[in-house]
Amino acid sequence: MGRNKKINNKQKELDNYLATYTNDSLHQEMKEDFDKVLDNIESLANTFNFKTGIEISIFNAILIHEGYLSLICRYSYKKGLKDIEEFPDDKTLHAALKIFTGIGCCRHTAAFTKKVLDRFNIENNMVRVDAKEINYNINEIRLFLNNIHKNMSNNPNHVINFISENDYNYFLDLTSSQFKIFGASNGFASSIDDYNLVFPLYSYDYSLWNDEFIDYRKVPPISREKADELIYIANATISKYEANQDLFMEFYIQNFDNYRNITENYNKIYEKEKSLRLIKCDK
Repeated sequence: MGRNKKINNKQKELDNYLATYTNDSLHQEMKEDFDKVLDNIESLANTFNFKTGIEISIFNAILIHEGYLSLICRYSYKKGLKDIEEFPDDKTLHAALKIFTGIGCCRHTAAFTKKVLDRFNIENNMVRVDAKEINYNINEIRLFLNNIHKNMSNNPNHVINFISENDYNYFLDLTSSQFKIFGASNGFASSIDDYNLVFPLYSYDYSLWNDEFIDYRKVPPISREKADELIYIANATISKYEANQDLFMEFYIQNFDNYRNITENYNKIYEKEKSLRLIKCDK
């Protein structure tokens, strides 16, 4: 009897949390602080006159991987991370916020990149791919079978970004500091500077955390000329960073209080959801 009462009380606590959590002060403060950081990211980008999707994406990736967005001033890749509950009115924010804790994986870098690209009104999305198999011929067979059976691969294990801007259609993998740019080719995302790296673009996939169906097989290929231009712009963006690291450190100091507030509130929410078993465990 006592055990059942405890279970019922826990269920009531869970139901109440799920009904009200996005309106509580912790969530609202995180959103406000995140908007302040986005404002400052936009301001710093404008300082360098970064406007195109490739400039904004590489600039954003530098901020992430060099630790300028982390409370601890460093960023590390880590698998098996759990996230807090999704915001009902924003399907990517909960994942983007993880970046401020100083650890993350592909979905966190992709989600943060999407939020920044959205701020600059650049058409973009997040794409699930299967990165386990690197053999092109095997991937080609799997892609063919996927199209025949009209279903998604059972093994989407990686997330990248897609950008469509002024006839430039390409994919970006910003998971590590070794940034990769991909063009569409015969149902694959094929690295434009490393032709041994391909990701199948499954035709029956949905863009991550979005409801609409997107057939990435219809993404037009990018010309060699445009591909070379993207590589050139990406390298030029990195060079601007290397010549102006003092401005990036000023940006970090400017945003430190926002990072601290977000991280503290995120950790409180994480522990609360863990106690309610919304977050099962850490790996």
